[in-house]
Amino acid sequence: MRLHVAAFIVALGGIAAAPAHADLVVYDDALQNGFGDWSWGGGSNFANPSPVHGGSASIALTGNNYNAISLTKAGAGFTSAAFPNLRLWVHGGSSSNQALTLTLENTAPAAEASVALNTYISGGGPTAGTWKQVTVPLASAFPTLAQFDRINIMSNAGGSQPTVYFDDIVLTSATLDPIFANGFEGSAPPAGNGLVHEQNVAVAGMLSDRFTWRDSLARPRVAVLAQNNGAAGPGGARGGALREFRYQTPANATRVAQVSTYGNGGYAGFGYVVSHSAWLGNVCTGDDSPLGGFIAGQFQRVFTGRHHAIFRFTQNYPRNCRQSGAPQSVPLPVTIDWVFATGRDNPLWAVTFDMSSLPANYLNDDSRAPYGELEFDGDGSKNVSGVAWGDLWKFTTTSAPVTLNSSWTWNQPNTVPYVKEWITDTDATMGLVQTQTLVQHDAGGGRNPWWHDMTQFWNKTSANGAAGDGYLMPWQGEWPYQAIAWSIGSATPTNNTRLTWGTQFGFLGQSSYASNTNAADDGPMRSGYPRQSYSVYVVLGAHSTSPIEAQRSEIEVAQALTLTASVGSVAANGPAGVNRPDTMSYSPAGFDPVYGALTFGAAGNALDANVAVGSGTLRHPLIVVRGYTASGYPTLKLNGQTLVMDQDWFPSLRAGSNELWITLNRDLSGASNRLVMTP
Repeated sequence: MRLHVAAFIVALGGIAAAPAHADLVVYDDALQNGFGDWSWGGGSNFANPSPVHGGSASIALTGNNYNAISLTKAGAGFTSAAFPNLRLWVHGGSSSNQALTLTLENTAPAAEASVALNTYISGGGPTAGTWKQVTVPLASAFPTLAQFDRINIMSNAGGSQPTVYFDDIVLTSATLDPIFANGFEGSAPPAGNGLVHEQNVAVAGMLSDRFTWRDSLARPRVAVLAQNNGAAGPGGARGGALREFRYQTPANATRVAQVSTYGNGGYAGFGYVVSHSAWLGNVCTGDDSPLGGFIAGQFQRVFTGRHHAIFRFTQNYPRNCRQSGAPQSVPLPVTIDWVFATGRDNPLWAVTFDMSSLPANYLNDDSRAPYGELEFDGDGSKNVSGVAWGDLWKFTTTSAPVTLNSSWTWNQPNTVPYVKEWITDTDATMGLVQTQTLVQHDAGGGRNPWWHDMTQFWNKTSANGAAGDGYLMPWQGEWPYQAIAWSIGSATPTNNTRLTWGTQFGFLGQSSYASNTNAADDGPMRSGYPRQSYSVYVVLGAHSTSPIEAQRSEIEVAQALTLTASVGSVAANGPAGVNRPDTMSYSPAGFDPVYGALTFGAAGNALDANVAVGSGTLRHPLIVVRGYTASGYPTLKLNGQTLVMDQDWFPSLRAGSNELWITLNRDLSGASNRLVMTP
């Protein structure tokens, strides 16, 4: 039998007193601490010799018609206050993704509650040949259960399932084990609801990094980013993109959005770079718009904290066209950051195009990144029901499925750029929302004075008549965001779920180009040189819950914020984009659009600040405190109430940058939201 932490401390001669509630071992080679085997349905073995996570035995469960292992200590009266987490290890044996349900019961008075255990397993379920640690935060998983004395893990299938294995089952205490209190082994153990970053996992045929975190409803989300520096994967894809995304539907089912194998960018995933050159007599040595998901590059794990992570891709994207002169192919350095945060639903995607090594006006290009395709409804066969976007006005189709003869409206004012698609049959949607307004940062194309200027359809509807080449929809070659354009016909829908961003020609490379912020062809003019950067949220969810609209509303609310500080400071500026040497001024002060964060500066590792919300509600804001040099976490209060770490607020130390990252597990509204941070 293995020596446990509490026993080890006692063996050292009382270096530290045991906490009031020490971790309680449920199973370790055998049932411990008075737990009995109340399993049902057969198929279980509590002395399985292999595989084991540690020691000499594990529990095996061969699934058969809802059978289960049941670990019981009748009358124990355990509570989530005394034991906040259930921790165990799970192994898929020769298979993966066996369906498992976790139930806590109380025998007297009788009560029980259940959750899908797979939602707490990184990657969404057990994995063949691999042990995975699972931590279930009991208070949030079972909010209505006052106490329990029985732990059941059930095979959630009417028929048989391959054998799955469990080991090292522990109820963790509310008190930090003293062995971790003074920095032993570097830091405290990770939070039960913390972000999990798995490196070098094989998913969909490519070596990848997988991120699992809890969203605003404490439900698990999973994103898989394929590495871009190795061999080509399926279909010739080279990585540098999102290849799988998992989330919980309103019915508590796990939806898996996988890489598509068809369409223009089949196998490449989502989130890579595509750019087009303006055809104005320019000369090319090759494709004017190669797909970045088929071009190798490098990746960097910039930051992985307790609750936050930044993962970076870099790439030299070939530009094969120029406006004049001898044709040649030149590299355009691109940096892409993906940002994940506990307590927030949507990953952030941020990009920088660096043209500083090229002469001004060498390129006359747009950007359609992030670009790509996912089967965002978990099905892949259903036709797209609708498409919508926002530039200066909100466009949406009003008949389904989408064809070139779908009815539409484009007549509601808009401030924050976005694009979305949805599938009604499976209640699914995917979209992109910029972190800035259209006035703050140009977005959306379609203003092509050499072909079709889409601004002529602003503030109109399809009732005004045909807008394209004899069909109702606007010209598909000039949509502000390409999306499923070119995939539909006058009466033909599509299941191609391509999603893209869009900008004007000249956005990349021109010292002055006509932006998309009004209907005048000659203005207002903006600069697309020597660098361009912007950030968007990548949103997947149930169409019925309007997640794209909720994310857009968050940015609208952010525009009316007033941040102040009596201790510390409000950040007035910061990097102008990811991987950039220059800076930008923040508007409003303190809001960093690169990472979508409220940003402050600490004074002596302390902060006394207020967030005044001008209108609406700011939901679970991301906060970055610069100049934080302490090695541990501070105390945080909101309006005088001390917040519980890993429950009311989710922190991460970014030590190399002297930053403290926080997701506040609260919604803010009104003029008074005082945050006080003390070392």
